[in-house]
Amino acid sequence: MSYIGVTGFSKREEVSAALEAYKGNNRKLMVGVLATWKSLRGIPMKPIWAKQTPDPQDIKNIFIDDARALNLVHFSTEEGQEHSIADDMLAIHRLGGEHIHGFQLNMTWPSIDQLRTYKEKVSGECYIVLQIGRHAVESAGTPFMVSSILTEYRGVVDAILLDSSGGRGKPFDAERARHILLAIRDKMDDIGLGVAGGLGPHSLDLLEPLLTDFPDINIDAQGRLRNEENELDSRLVRFYIYKASLLLA
Repeated sequence: MSYIGVTGFSKREEVSAALEAYKGNNRKLMVGVLATWKSLRGIPMKPIWAKQTPDPQDIKNIFIDDARALNLVHFSTEEGQEHSIADDMLAIHRLGGEHIHGFQLNMTWPSIDQLRTYKEKVSGECYIVLQIGRHAVESAGTPFMVSSILTEYRGVVDAILLDSSGGRGKPFDAERARHILLAIRDKMDDIGLGVAGGLGPHSLDLLEPLLTDFPDINIDAQGRLRNEENELDSRLVRFYIYKASLLLA
């Protein structure tokens, strides 16, 4: 499953506008909604993230039943709270309603046992994307070791998203990404591959060095789709979807 992703939706009407702009091709539109260990417990967050993260009780009202949509909750935990990952995912899954399709896990090499526990207890299929961020790459050390660690998640994780930006709009290094993605594909040719970091309607050229080797690559955008008030800008979202659809047709 390939997708064009937008992360940071907090209102149903934002999703409706994005789907209206998406004319569809052979990809899904990944609808990303943020949730955290703190938001699940009503604990205050930094303002930059609080504005992008809805009340978990509202997630079910944000996701829309549309065949073109891949509805994922982007979940992050707190250091020292990794023992609750499975329980938190199950709680969010229930709050996500009938149209939730799965998760993107924004955490460094989470416990495989926790993920297996979640998948064993949840009813129906669940698509899981593992974000491989800067800390995950640094802790592994080399592209080969990133791919070696990732093989332990076979059968649990469906796709990875290489993202050193963490939603802040910092551009990714295409050549470095290419080496890591090639190493992963060499060991796991059945896993979905994706990149994020600095993508938006005016920076999709960052992808061009990767498209020959990875024509089905998944992408996600977040920071560069927000305005000065840290609100999701529908104009930027529409333009990004339009340009990405042409580039990745």
